[in-house]
Amino acid sequence: MSTIAVTGVSGVLGQRLLLRLADDRSVERIVGIDARDSAVMPAKLEFHRVDIATAELKPLLHGVDALAHLAFLIAPHRDRRLMTRINVEGTRRVLDGAGAAGVTTIVYMSSALVYGAWPGNPVPLTEDAPIRPNAGLAYAAHKAETERLAAEWRDGHPGSTLGVLRPVTVVGPGADNWITRLVLDAARAGGARPPLQFVHADDVAAAIQLAMSARLDGVFNVAPDGWIAGDEARQLAGGRRLSLPPRLASRFDRSLAEAEPWLEQPWVVANDRLRAAGWQPSHTNEEALVAGAPPSPWQSLNAKRRQAVALGGAVVGLAGLTAGGVALVRAGRRRAGGRRAGGDS
Repeated sequence: MSTIAVTGVSGVLGQRLLLRLADDRSVERIVGIDARDSAVMPAKLEFHRVDIATAELKPLLHGVDALAHLAFLIAPHRDRRLMTRINVEGTRRVLDGAGAAGVTTIVYMSSALVYGAWPGNPVPLTEDAPIRPNAGLAYAAHKAETERLAAEWRDGHPGSTLGVLRPVTVVGPGADNWITRLVLDAARAGGARPPLQFVHADDVAAAIQLAMSARLDGVFNVAPDGWIAGDEARQLAGGRRLSLPPRLASRFDRSLAEAEPWLEQPWVVANDRLRAAGWQPSHTNEEALVAGAPPSPWQSLNAKRRQAVALGGAVVGLAGLTAGGVALVRAGRRRAGGRRAGGDS
């Protein structure tokens, strides 16, 4: 392995992978592709600021030995056509460009969301479980469709390998997207929640590097061992259970409707296949959750405000906490425009 290409190199996963590749003596050159500038610029990096949905990619991938495709839009963008153009058509163009340039090793970043969250899901799900994302979440549907495209590419290129990685909720400093925030909020809420899993962004980057160097072929779940029960997750996330007025609770629920199945039904996965390939997570679910959870709205209140809410005398305070959760969703939407990177867009 000497020349590596990374799409979405400026995103959270791309930047962590870039640092690992910069220290890898077997890597001589790194071709970084993103619509945004990279904050990390090692000497090995040959950076191209381009949009995968419009740029001619074959010349950029000439001489590349392995490609990690991490570029996608994850936020609930108002322009669904833009999401499709980047996530689906962009992936198609990356695969076509890689095939035309003679790239024989590809690692594609998918998501455990492709399994869907269903009442009958086994706990845990293995890679042999069917792909059946719930309706309503465009990002999950896009990942399912692009996995199909990746499988077609693999079938049409004998001798090539294509490793598909399906991480659970990715957390860690900088891993800030609306799905991660919703899952963290659900963890804080407590109650009858399904078991949860959190994988640290550093461990996902390690999985990508392994998949390229070992030329892994097929589908691999990316998650720490086991999972966290709902009550334990609430404690680790610093949550506090609040009784909201029905009107406010209804407003908050509508904001979560797009991702509701994943907050109510199980979708935890087994990591045996990736572990057998040599991957070892450096963070447990608990450690990843603590590292990735920002201060909760309750923790952000001063002592006087907490007392008022605890005594039930601050309906405005309750409204503020609920509005804060809704604002997380809205803020994610506002930040969606223009982001094309793995795990944080």
